Amino acid sequence: MKFINKILSVVVLSVLTQAAYAIPFSFDGRSLGMGGVSVATADLATAAWANPAMLTNQRAGDDFSLLIGIGAFVRDNDDLISDIEDFQDAEDRRKIAEDSNDAAGEIKALAEMRLLIRGVEGKVIAPEVTGLLALGMAFDSFAMAVSVRSDAIAGGTVTNLSCNLIDDPGCDSNEILSDQFNILNLEGVVATEFGVSFAKDFILFDRKISIGVKPKVVDLQAFTFKESILTASAGFDNVTDEDNKVDLGTFTTVDLGLAMDLTDSIRLGLNFRNLISDDFDIGGQTLNFDTEARIGIAYYNRFVTVAVDYDLIENEPLLANKEFDGLKTQFLAAGAEFNAFDFAQLRIGAAKNLASGISGGAKDTVYTAGIGFWLGFNLDIAATFTDNSIGGFIQTGFRF
Repeated sequence: MKFINKILSVVVLSVLTQAAYAIPFSFDGRSLGMGGVSVATADLATAAWANPAMLTNQRAGDDFSLLIGIGAFVRDNDDLISDIEDFQDAEDRRKIAEDSNDAAGEIKALAEMRLLIRGVEGKVIAPEVTGLLALGMAFDSFAMAVSVRSDAIAGGTVTNLSCNLIDDPGCDSNEILSDQFNILNLEGVVATEFGVSFAKDFILFDRKISIGVKPKVVDLQAFTFKESILTASAGFDNVTDEDNKVDLGTFTTVDLGLAMDLTDSIRLGLNFRNLISDDFDIGGQTLNFDTEARIGIAYYNRFVTVAVDYDLIENEPLLANKEFDGLKTQFLAAGAEFNAFDFAQLRIGAAKNLASGISGGAKDTVYTAGIGFWLGFNLDIAATFTDNSIGGFIQTGFRF
């Protein structure tokens, strides 16, 4: 757990130092608690990211909302973090054995380290941190929101191995204990967006149809860091050094959202993000900021909301290094919210990654849960968990 905490603290630092005006996931706290569904369930506070058309679908009497939130996540589909922690624990045992002249203990620890190194090739970890801030306003003829969010998305893998998958006669003690081998490469992008969303609803065939657009400016910063897994936790304090950062610049794009009431209790939503795509060069590799599309349908009444969302396009990770292609996603998500007289909301959900070419661990179903309270202000807390990933989100705000 110490290594997980250190990884997350690094990415959090990257968010806060690159975008001081943002409180650092494509999710907000309510959505995450419901498995990630949002396209047909968002409200005035969350529609700026989920689907700008949903700005016109606020709760009765809600004309203003303020939302502030932060979330942190780690995906470790192949248990790389456990391997690194086990490697460092074995190194600690080796040092103790060396200091006590326990030759057998030293040999045993080295053997464990060799075995671990042979198993880490191709494994990837993916920490993420998000912060968001939104101000939503509803008027008689339209609704709008001003929003800022910052997403730090990173990937880590071990390269320059001292031992490979085949029994390597060159895998001697000097290489295993050298900081020139078994290098954890941590690469990431901090994407900070400022957007202004507008939405308008119409009546067609006695049904409400909403259209929303969100022009936005996106600032991109890249960072890289390399450290031997022998000392990875101790060396992370330098990850935010200017030498490790690259300013990729900014670009302008737009999101488009649609929402339609199929019945008095069923709504269909569609959201296109980044209709204007762009790409950036990072050390001879290309970072693609691509279009994303998601469809959702929801059933709702005063006491319960049930929804399903589906990504229409496979989403490539926002990382240039092809080592991280296995992090792509195409989620099918389902969730429910149970409302207790607007005072408290209980949320549950699940999501499955259907993208091609991903590892078995990445295909595991992700379960989520959350709770919301109205205490004169909103407080929403959510968590997600599988055998190989963990994360949470907390947000607060006002509405009236």
